[in-house]
Amino acid sequence: MNLGTQTNSLVNHLYSRMVNGSPVPKVGMGATTLSWTDRHAATVTKVTEFASKKWAFEISVVHDNVTVISGSVHDGSAEFATTPNPAGYADLYRMDKAGKWVHGFINRETGKFKKSSGGLILGIRDHHIDPSF
Repeated sequence: MNLGTQTNSLVNHLYSRMVNGSPVPKVGMGATTLSWTDRHAATVTKVTEFASKKWAFEISVVHDNVTVISGSVHDGSAEFATTPNPAGYADLYRMDKAGKWVHGFINRETGKFKKSSGGLILGIRDHHIDPSF
């Protein structure tokens, strides 16, 4: 993720760069999707390993159901409980050979992977809503 164009959060930018020691993706593993200033807890629902020169893995992640258990989302003090959401929308990510996760989609006309903005952390379920928006 590029700071200022794909995220406005220094924390999300730094998280998207954490590739050393990243776990191998597995179905059921926790994940965190990174956006402009928010982070969303998610679960890995599909894993495909590639034998290509460009991509190592392709995974689908679904945002978890999230409930506020204390605090308030309006002042940033909220603490959240998460549960998997098997019926949720799946986001597509690919890991390049350098270990960086890239968000995207498959172009229906060409069948090729098209990059879009957003990052991912594997092995951590974190949910944060920026109260300033």
